[in-house]
Amino acid sequence: MALTPEARFSARVRDGLKACGCDIERIENRVNLGVSDMLIGVGSLFVTVELKVVARGLQVKLRPHQIAFLTRHALKGRPAFVLVKCEVADEIRLYHGNQAVELSTEGLRLPPLFSWPSRGMAWEKLSEALSQ
Repeated sequence: MALTPEARFSARVRDGLKACGCDIERIENRVNLGVSDMLIGVGSLFVTVELKVVARGLQVKLRPHQIAFLTRHALKGRPAFVLVKCEVADEIRLYHGNQAVELSTEGLRLPPLFSWPSRGMAWEKLSEALSQ
């Protein structure tokens, strides 16, 4: 069975961040809607990350429950992020959870906190960004 683009991206993120010393837990949750895809241990922090793949166009498809989860936790100072693989631009972009509403409406027109080329991704830079 072929992997979905999201599953391939998840495996790539997991492998890249594990090599940087992060602890990764993939969350498959059908009960609590909106909970982010990954719980990542970066140093002494736990960080939640929602993963998205945009194959064409500019729209980042965040569901209302995902927006609510990201916004609620980000507004309370908890580290919550959206990591987007933009296949057209061949980039990986990091957005903060408090940008979830804008990201849903503006899509990839919204400037990210950080972006990196997808090829040769500098996983240590992502690890540093998640721990700030």
